[in-house]
Amino acid sequence: MANVIGPFGLSHWGTASGPPNFAESHNTPYRIAANNATAIFFGDLVNYVVTTGFIQQWAAGSGSATVIPAGVFVGCEYLSTSRKQHVWSNYWPGSDATGDVSAFVIDDPNALFKIQGDTTLAAAVTQTSLGRVADVVVNAGNTTTGISGMALAAPAASTTGFLPLKVVNLITTPPGANGTDLTTVGNYVIVAFNAQTFKSYTAAV
Repeated sequence: MANVIGPFGLSHWGTASGPPNFAESHNTPYRIAANNATAIFFGDLVNYVVTTGFIQQWAAGSGSATVIPAGVFVGCEYLSTSRKQHVWSNYWPGSDATGDVSAFVIDDPNALFKIQGDTTLAAAVTQTSLGRVADVVVNAGNTTTGISGMALAAPAASTTGFLPLKVVNLITTPPGANGTDLTTVGNYVIVAFNAQTFKSYTAAV
């Protein structure tokens, strides 16, 4: 059956050597500036702001020799200005913090993630894309659930544009499950970091 479109960002799938380890922010303090008005959702790719050291939501096409992913955002904690207490949230709403925001980021350079192909793709992502590199499409996140709307952009056979992700596998089981149809767009793909704070850019296969 055709895949149902419902992007959810990057969902932690495991590591190159085994099951998920949820290696969030190991020994690395991540902060979001209190005046960062752009929401960051659970499952969003994030990167450092070069001039400040804070993190922000990844912008499609922004990859460069100095702008690389820090990891995948999975929540934050901050002093709520309106509630006068510390709160934990699975997404940063873009306001209501007194002082900097503590962010939780999966930053294991060997982490693997499940992501849905974007609706703008001409076709499903198939076996021929394994080893290729790709960016994300930044669709709107869900402010009710806090879940990301990011999806996978078209995989490319080159390193042009310093693309942040590498396609490493497809999800094809269980048969008939959503995301396993390789004949329609919106199938589920496993990706690794092509570049990350602890990992340099690598060439596409």
